[in-house]
Amino acid sequence: MIIDTQPIHLNIEGIDVGYPGEKSGSWNHVVQGLSMHLDHGKIGCLLGPSGCGKSTVLRAICGFEPIQNGTITLDKQIVSSKDFSIAPEKRRVGVVFQDYALFPHLTNAENVAFGLRELSQKEALQKAEEWLERVGLNNVGARYPHELSGGQQQRVALARAMAPEPELLLLDEPFSNLDVDLRERLAGEVRDILKANGTTALLVTHDQFEAFAIADDVGVMVDGRLVQWDSAYNLYHRPATRFVADFVGYGVFVPGVTKPGPSVEIELGSLPLPQSSYGLPNEAVDVLLRADDIVHDDDSPLQAEVITKAFRGGDFLYTVELDSGQRLLTMVPSHHNHAIGEKIGIKLVADHVVTFSK
Repeated sequence: MIIDTQPIHLNIEGIDVGYPGEKSGSWNHVVQGLSMHLDHGKIGCLLGPSGCGKSTVLRAICGFEPIQNGTITLDKQIVSSKDFSIAPEKRRVGVVFQDYALFPHLTNAENVAFGLRELSQKEALQKAEEWLERVGLNNVGARYPHELSGGQQQRVALARAMAPEPELLLLDEPFSNLDVDLRERLAGEVRDILKANGTTALLVTHDQFEAFAIADDVGVMVDGRLVQWDSAYNLYHRPATRFVADFVGYGVFVPGVTKPGPSVEIELGSLPLPQSSYGLPNEAVDVLLRADDIVHDDDSPLQAEVITKAFRGGDFLYTVELDSGQRLLTMVPSHHNHAIGEKIGIKLVADHVVTFSK
């Protein structure tokens, strides 16, 4: 079933995925009305809390889950619809699983060569060694997975998924078993590998920093719905919903009132509003303030009390409280080591003002 569609690699239009409910004719939706697309060579990410349906989307793309509505198109070919489905093994989709799924009784080269059945054993092992080199693992082909670190095992799993040169690579929480520092570093390395090979890929994760490190486009999911598909920059600075604003980055909502100009008045002062965000004058709104919108300034007359502090190496994330009781977040370089209960000077430097109606 071939259709004429946009020149994009992966296109998902309004898919529903679910399972029958306890009552006859009822249906429990895991994914509802989800639409998104990925261009050739782009890396996308579905980001959201556990249970939001993001891994179910990957399973539907693979062909492991049927869809009840909508279509999934891969490289101009419909692979899933309500009444049609191409077998998973014929979709040319590679998958990197959360637990790596490496065979412990096979060497690393044999693991990578496992899916290269159309080649002779000698050719498959030669290609496996080439892919291990591409992912930065020279001279480990003869060793076994248990002899490698977690990060190295993840690279072996990546090489195994990419060796058959799939049309699309899917990564299901691939770094969740690694420590935080290694997770972000490896995410950047994987991005470089995918980009160097021109591979189209889709990742799912609950970790926003991992998503931002690897993806060109990120979609935030909640309760089976995709609420915003955008660049990481726009998700942070131009969130479409309160959930996205709260889920991505550090921030708080403070009360404000819109004024002609247009602007919005908050306790800390007046902020200019883009015309597209301006509604009615004197409208009560909530204003999103990120931790980087509040700057520590010893010379500022505006003082706030340090309520909590979290050391993050290069900086502290402080929760501070104004005399009114309003709490804010501020990211401060770590050489400013203030005690809880201490008063510090702050000033407002917000450039991207986002408001939500009450």
